Amino acid sequence: MRLNGLIIIVSLLCASFAQAATPTLNRSTFEEARAALNSNDLPTYQTLKARIPDYPLTPYLDIWEARKALAKGSDSTGQDVVDHFSDIPESINLRVAWLHHLAKKGDWKKIGQQLEKFPADRKRTPEIAMLAAWKDGNTKQALTLFSKRWIKAQKVSGYTHPLYQQWQKSGHPTLYERWLRIDHYANSGKWKKIKGEKRHLPKDQQPLISYWQKMQNNPEKMLQQFPSNISPFTAELILNDGVKRLARSDPAKAWLQILSLAETANLNPLFLADQQRQIALRAARRHMPEAITWLNSLPASAQNEDTRSWLTRLYIVNQQWPQTIAAIDAMPDNERQQSNWLYWKARALELTGRIDLAEPLYLMLADDRGYYSFLASERLGIPLKLENSNIDAPDSATAEIAEMKAVHRAYEWLQLGNNNKASREWHFALQDASKEQWAAATNLANHWGWFDQTIRSAFKSDSLDALESRFPLGFEEEVRSASIESGLTSSEIWSIIRQESAFNSQAVSYVGAKGLMQLMPRTARAVAKQLKLRSRHPDLFSPEVNIRLGSTYLADMKQRFGSLALAAAAYNAGPHRVSSWLERTPFSAPEAWVEAIPFNETRRYVQQVMAFVTVYEWRQEKTPGSMIARIGGELEKVSLNRSH
Repeated sequence: MRLNGLIIIVSLLCASFAQAATPTLNRSTFEEARAALNSNDLPTYQTLKARIPDYPLTPYLDIWEARKALAKGSDSTGQDVVDHFSDIPESINLRVAWLHHLAKKGDWKKIGQQLEKFPADRKRTPEIAMLAAWKDGNTKQALTLFSKRWIKAQKVSGYTHPLYQQWQKSGHPTLYERWLRIDHYANSGKWKKIKGEKRHLPKDQQPLISYWQKMQNNPEKMLQQFPSNISPFTAELILNDGVKRLARSDPAKAWLQILSLAETANLNPLFLADQQRQIALRAARRHMPEAITWLNSLPASAQNEDTRSWLTRLYIVNQQWPQTIAAIDAMPDNERQQSNWLYWKARALELTGRIDLAEPLYLMLADDRGYYSFLASERLGIPLKLENSNIDAPDSATAEIAEMKAVHRAYEWLQLGNNNKASREWHFALQDASKEQWAAATNLANHWGWFDQTIRSAFKSDSLDALESRFPLGFEEEVRSASIESGLTSSEIWSIIRQESAFNSQAVSYVGAKGLMQLMPRTARAVAKQLKLRSRHPDLFSPEVNIRLGSTYLADMKQRFGSLALAAAAYNAGPHRVSSWLERTPFSAPEAWVEAIPFNETRRYVQQVMAFVTVYEWRQEKTPGSMIARIGGELEKVSLNRSH
């Protein structure tokens, strides 16, 4: 798309946002009205709200007002607001609150109508949906859903009591369900809860509870005393827990124990094979030599992609190249064609002297981008495939996106500094968009400087060659300042930001990591103390603060472990885990070590960061350095002296 065309469209869009050339005033009035509503100053709220009837975010005030009314027990406007603003994502929160309100009132007719109109709300309110199904005559479905909730000990609201009574009259909980509930509690260590369930078991089964609890404390001893007069189902629950616990501390003992039980206990062969697989995989992730034998001994029914992958990784770690080739060749075609196995087959062929067979595989990989592609290109000594393609979206498509009301609202939320609500509007508007529309949206987000949505929209539009859009040089001043202070390169810092948050400065993970470099508050406090910052609780949503602290921590990890690959692994999984992994397997063969990182997430994370550094070096008009050397760190000379 021509740049001038985009500028004209965006200029028109911004003019429409201006609201009679007073965008700042409208935003200020909106925020004041919101504050007045939150403080229950309704006269001031109504006055302020009346001043901005056409402001894109004013409907949010109506939604929040209805939420407050519901919280106080009033539903005078609830249904009207839900229906009127159904095109605004914030209305989802109101609908959920509205459904809970109706459930408390017992208005199941309205609930049924609501769920019919918005089917996705069934997943958002599973307990209400279950009751609605029962009220609508779907008794079997409702009883099945209630059983699942009961087994998992999920919260049951007061209005569910009539269904609970019918569930009991229908013969529930069955003995099968009760043991599943006990299993749920046992996995959480809730033995007080289990003792409450114990009295409902048949007397001859009650001693199993004491046995199970003792087994959790000493699985090796108690598995040797496994009772013979036990039903297969209950036996499998208890054994699954006990063998898993023993395998955590000593996979070899767990393996011997399961073999012994296979001879003495009357257990399902499929169950036993599954236990053997879990033990073998645990041993493989620890790089135990015997894991190769165990994985090879598994019956065909127990083999899957995990077992084949880990068998191959163990051969790679042990540099058993003929076995590596054979293991890859034995994989199903869809697995064998994955980039990691293409690369390692080529590498194994090269290291066994069959360069003529390795080169075609390297060339196949080098025609793409990514961790294994960059490694393959370097092995061949050919340029990396790093050319940018602009996103070519027609002006009409960009204009169509720009005119969407939800896009107006997203823009306003951005101006108010709320990236999360802006993103919610953005995806709500484009949830059914075509690739052409996503391409136009990418250009629009890029023009706004909205980095995270530029990245995501480019992916949605399948514009994978738009490297400048997908790898922005965001927060340039903060990154360069942190680079100077930490000794890291700008490319290294940008790569972590790109991998961690995709440049969303307000990102919060499910475990509580915050900001651009996704720092845990505890880690941030420790680094802030190290840097002698005044604040004991640094603002992790501040790009300057987050990048400074995150870069310092990453630099510490790099200095501690001697390699960016190991530093990235420590950044993701924690330094103690990396130290433990290094004790098991020294970092003498860096590429193989990375391939055999025990956690799938951490392995992908390290590989992505390594590849992203290469792209960011290119983005800064630099010739990318050796990725093989970068992975090796202090072993750079060793890596570069290997056969290429």
